[in-house]
Amino acid sequence: MIRNLFILIIFFLLAKKINGQSLNVQIIDSATTQPIPYTNIYFSNNNGLISDDNGNFELIKSQLSQNDSMYISMLGYKKSSFLIKDFNDTIIQLIQTPIKLSDVFLTNKKLNSEEIISKVVENINKNYEKEFTKNKIYLSRKSNITTEKFIINKFKSSVPEINKTLIDSLLANLAKENNSGLETLAYYYRSFDDEFKKKIKIIKSRETYNNEGEVLESINKKMEEAFKKELKPDSYFKIKSGIFGGDLEIEGLEEVDSTNVESLKKFEEKEIKEKDDFAQGQIWVINRIYNFLFFEKGTAMDFILKPNKYNFSVPNFNLLGDDLVYQIEATPKGRYKYSATLYINPNDFALVRIDFRNIKTVYKIKLLGVFVDIYLREGKMILSKFDNEKYGLSFAKINFGQRTGFDRPIKLIEKNKNVKGRRKQNEISFRMDLITDVKTTTELQVFDSKKITKEMFEKVDSKNDIMPEYLDEFTTNFWEEF
Repeated sequence: MIRNLFILIIFFLLAKKINGQSLNVQIIDSATTQPIPYTNIYFSNNNGLISDDNGNFELIKSQLSQNDSMYISMLGYKKSSFLIKDFNDTIIQLIQTPIKLSDVFLTNKKLNSEEIISKVVENINKNYEKEFTKNKIYLSRKSNITTEKFIINKFKSSVPEINKTLIDSLLANLAKENNSGLETLAYYYRSFDDEFKKKIKIIKSRETYNNEGEVLESINKKMEEAFKKELKPDSYFKIKSGIFGGDLEIEGLEEVDSTNVESLKKFEEKEIKEKDDFAQGQIWVINRIYNFLFFEKGTAMDFILKPNKYNFSVPNFNLLGDDLVYQIEATPKGRYKYSATLYINPNDFALVRIDFRNIKTVYKIKLLGVFVDIYLREGKMILSKFDNEKYGLSFAKINFGQRTGFDRPIKLIEKNKNVKGRRKQNEISFRMDLITDVKTTTELQVFDSKKITKEMFEKVDSKNDIMPEYLDEFTTNFWEEF
């Protein structure tokens, strides 16, 4: 009895060992779970086989080295590989990969690039809206500021609480990198005639930026208290740095007396100005984008209006969404800075998209301790037809990069025209050595664009009552309801 049991155990272990050297494997589609017939299986020892009509094959490990690899390949699927020593599965799932075939287009529009560009110019007034428009827009501006260098020395101050120790603490707690974001929903009113000022009616806005922490807040509070203690309510700082100069208003110094009509009026005027400045700032950003349109006077995207400045590739047909377009590459001649890919509708010869990028430094200057280096400007602009059957800007995204340096002495001189005697009060002086790298991404989406009359444009109230709401972070789709 014991002997028979021993033989049975030996037989079981032997059968398990033999079975462990052979695996029945099936290859299936990872998405449909259906078998993939006639799949190629090959090994690093140059041997191979093909699965049957159900995707099955037998893997006999004893015929392979433990260091061999197994490869599974099939047209239309991503190739998979396995080490023999680690492989013990009975199912292999292959992931589909689409097979890209060259598109074939049949057309009778056999034109060269110069002829196509010429026709774009001929049809500008016919294709593009240049009258008064009301545009429903979403504007996003995201910034990253990296402080590469920030040194303040030779510091002197007549305000006791604002001293070198406080400044050093402030610098030590400043973040080396700051991120911010600003999003706005608005109606933007535009005329392409420079005679008319652009208008905006802001619906809502939100912003986010780095919170520097409790230590920095404490330092800022100390500085604010020191200014309020030492400076007069009507004081302002005069900034001097050699030939540079200007006035600097310090926020928070005014004491608002609720019983004083004049004080309340002054505070309300400041609030109105702050809101108006915000609106004008948004208009400036939007205008800068529109000024890049290829048919705008003085545009940097002058590939169409000044074709002699560029070399153009042989036009290719391509698909932009579901639409057939000419695709032309433009590269600058000589000292010009931008190259681009142009997408042109072959039916009405409208330029419907432009992808541009600078291939040379956009702008660079170094003078009297100040330098500016605009090293990046790239993006895309898409023009679409709206209700008026003319093309208008529907989407733009522009990436911008600039390094700035400032190494100069600075004086902040408090002045007050209402104080009898000397107008000069306190003075703070120091030398600042600062280098920053600023990267911004500006995105404009135009949901709707309608032609309006000049009278309608002039009646638009440009008063703004909206300021951005601060959030720790953006977690919702801001414009979905819009």
